[in-house]
Amino acid sequence: MISTELLRRYPFFSQLSDDQLVKLAIISQEVSFSGEEAILEENQPAQFLYFLLEGDVALYYTVEPYSKEIPVSHINVGEPFGISALIEPHIYTATARSKNGSRVIRFDVEQLRQAFQEDPRLEILLLQRVAKAAMERLHATRLQLAAAWA
Repeated sequence: MISTELLRRYPFFSQLSDDQLVKLAIISQEVSFSGEEAILEENQPAQFLYFLLEGDVALYYTVEPYSKEIPVSHINVGEPFGISALIEPHIYTATARSKNGSRVIRFDVEQLRQAFQEDPRLEILLLQRVAKAAMERLHATRLQLAAAWA
C-alpha cells in the first residue's frame, strides 16, 4: 500500500475523489528497479498496470524474424505503462526496461477490476487517462516513423 498523498502529486490521478484515491492506494505497491532490468515482457499476460514515479523506462518491440529488440518509446515520470492490463486481450505489446534504475507504482489488475466493479466511475476515469496516454504515445511514434521515412 502507498500513500494517497503520493498519488495526489501527479496530474494522472487529479480527477479522482479522495475515496477513489484510497481504493487505489490500498491495492498499489511501490517497486524499485536497479540498473537495466525488465519490468514487463512483450507477449506475456498483462497482470499489472504501472506508473512511473522516478527514473528511466524505455519500451522495446521485438522485430521478427530477427528476434531483435528495438527501442520505440520512452516513459516519462508521471505516465502509466503496461496499459495492456486494462485493454483486451490483456497481453503486453512491448517490453518495458528500467534503464538506470527506476521507482514505480504497481497496480494488480485483478484488484483493479474488483475496484472497478465497486466504483464504475473509477474505471471510466482511469481508462480515459490511459487512453490519453496511449494517444500521446501513438502520436510520438508517428513522428518517429515520419522522421525515419523523410
